[in-house]
Amino acid sequence: MTPEGERALEVTADLSVEVDGVPVRVQASGSEIAVTSADVRRLFAAVRVAGGAATQGSPGRADLARVADTLADHGLTARLDGPAGRVLSLGADVDSAAGSALVGTRHARLHPAGTLRSSGPAGVLAAAALLVGVAVLARRRGR
Repeated sequence: MTPEGERALEVTADLSVEVDGVPVRVQASGSEIAVTSADVRRLFAAVRVAGGAATQGSPGRADLARVADTLADHGLTARLDGPAGRVLSLGADVDSAAGSALVGTRHARLHPAGTLRSSGPAGVLAAAALLVGVAVLARRRGR
C-alpha cells in the first residue's frame, strides 16, 4: 500500500514509439518508469497538441501536477531523460519544494541542467527564466 492507502502498482514495459515523428522509448520495471527522447522540446510540443485535442485546451500546470500525484498515489515514479540527461521526474520518489512552487505538487521536479542541455537555445532561455523564478520565490519565502 502507498502512504495514501492506494494499492501500489508494478509496471513491466519495453516500448519504442513515435509521437508526431519524435522517437520515444519507455522502459519500466517495478515502480520505476523511464521515458527517453532524443528531442524533448518536440516531444513536449506534440504532447501539448495531443492533450489539447483530447481536452479542448492545452495541458498545463494542474494537469502535470495531477499526473505526478496520481503516479505517487500508486507508488510509481516516472523520469524523462533527454540526450543530455534527466529533464523531469514525477511521482512517488520525488519530494521537491521547487516542484510545489512551480507545478503545484512536491511530486514533480524539473532538472534544469538536463533541460538546458536537451532543449537547444529555446530551452536555455526557458531554464534561465525558471531559475530566476525559483530564486525570487526562495528569496520571498526567506523574508
